[in-house]
Amino acid sequence: MRSYWLKQELERSPAKPQPLSGDITADICIVGGGYTGLWTALHIKESDPSVDIAVIERDICGGGASGRNGGFCMTWASKAPLLYPVCGGQETVRMVEASEAAVRAIGQFCADNGIECEFRHDGWLWTASSEAQRDAWRGSIDVLDKLGLHPFDELSSDEVARRSGSERHIAGVYEKGTATVQPAALARGLARVCAERGVRIYENTSMTELGRSAQPYVRTDRGMVKATKVVLALNAWAHELPEFRRAIMPICADVVATSPIPEVLEKLGLNDGMAISDSRTMVDYYRRTADGRMVYGKGGGSFPFAGRVGSRFDTESSRPDDVRAAMLRNYHGLSDAPIVATWRGPATRTATGLPMFGRLKGAPAIVYGHGYTGNGVGPSYNGGRILAALALDRKDEWSECPLVGSEGKLLPPEPFRYLGGLAVRAAVRAKDNADDQERKSGLLTRYLAGLAPSGLTARTDDRN
Repeated sequence: MRSYWLKQELERSPAKPQPLSGDITADICIVGGGYTGLWTALHIKESDPSVDIAVIERDICGGGASGRNGGFCMTWASKAPLLYPVCGGQETVRMVEASEAAVRAIGQFCADNGIECEFRHDGWLWTASSEAQRDAWRGSIDVLDKLGLHPFDELSSDEVARRSGSERHIAGVYEKGTATVQPAALARGLARVCAERGVRIYENTSMTELGRSAQPYVRTDRGMVKATKVVLALNAWAHELPEFRRAIMPICADVVATSPIPEVLEKLGLNDGMAISDSRTMVDYYRRTADGRMVYGKGGGSFPFAGRVGSRFDTESSRPDDVRAAMLRNYHGLSDAPIVATWRGPATRTATGLPMFGRLKGAPAIVYGHGYTGNGVGPSYNGGRILAALALDRKDEWSECPLVGSEGKLLPPEPFRYLGGLAVRAAVRAKDNADDQERKSGLLTRYLAGLAPSGLTARTDDRN
C-alpha cells in the first residue's frame, strides 16, 4: 500500500520502474533506493563521475521509509548527549554542525535540481505536553552549552502555546535548523537526479542473496549484479540479515492526514512548515503541509519477531483511532476535520540511539549504514557521505568518524527481545498515559519504560 505522500507524488509524476533482467556488472552496487542509498550514489558521483553505480530497490524509490515518514528534516542537535560519549567533544561539535549544514545543503540541492518537495526551513518546536516531559531537552542543551553550541532558544509557556497552536504544550524550545519536506517527492527527486547523472536504478527488484565473498554479488529474483563493492542501505530491512538482527529493532510509526483545512490551521496559528513534536518516548509529531493539511504521527507501534519485517510496514495504520485521539488531545478544534489517509512506516531503534556504519564482518567489500532511530531525512545526507567514503576506500573525516564501526551494545536475542519489547512497550504506553493525567506511574513501569531504546530525541534521564 502506498503512503499518502507517495500517492500524491505519483499522481504528479507517475513512476516507470525498470526491473533488473539478466546479469550485469558494476563498480558499486547499492541495495536500497531510499535516502541513504540515493545520497550515497550522488556523493560518489560528485567525487568521481566515472564510477559505474547500480541501485536495486525492491519497490520503487520512496516506497519504503523514505516515502512514509513525517517529513521532518532534522539536525543532530537533540542527539548531543548520545553523540558525546561516542564521539568526544570535538567530533560531536563537527557532527552537529555538519548536520545543520546538511539540512541547508538538501534545500539548496533541491533548488538547484528542480526537486519540488515543499522544502520549508521553518524550524522545530520541541515541547512538553505534560509536567513529566518538562525539561526533556535539558540534557541536550547542557551538553551543547558545554561545547559552545547554542541551537535551541528556550521559550516561555505562552510563546510555546502560541507557536504550537495548543495550550496542551506547556513548555518547549525552538531550533531553527530543522526543515520539513514532502518526503516521497524528495526521494523521487533524488532518484531522478541520480538517473540523470548516470546511475542505473532497477526498481521492483528484490535482493534474494548477498554474496559475501571478496568479489561480492547481489542476486535478485531475475538477475545478478557483480560488483567491486556493495553498499547496504536497507535501514529497517537490514534486520532481515543475520548480521544485524541484534543491532537494530524496526518499530513502526503510524500517521494520519486530514483533508485540507487551511483556515482552521491558520486560526490556530499554524501558518508555516514548522515541525512540532512532544517529549514522549512514543513520540507524537505533527505539522501543517503546504496544502493546508494536518499530518499527525505517533511512534511506538508494532515490531517484528526474528527478523521478519516482510510487508508489515506497507499497510494502512492499524491504530488510526489512537492517532486521531492523540491529535484531538492537542487540537480540539480539529474534531470536524476528516481523516482522508492513514499509513504506517518503519523506524529503526538501536541500543545507542545513533546510526551505525561499517564494513560487513568477514566481507570488507560490503559496507552498510542504518539505524537512524526516527531521524533519517536530514542525517541520511551525511550518512551517504560516510558510505561513499567507505565504498571508495577514502581516508577522510567521514570514513574515520566515530560512528563507523560503533555498534556498541547489542539488543537481546530472540525470543527475549520480542517478549521484552512487548513488556517495555506496554510500560511506555502506561507511563505516557499516566503523564497525560498528571499522575506518577509505578516504579516497575518507570523502570521498564526506561529500557526503551532512544528514538527521535535523546532521553537521558527519568523525567517522572
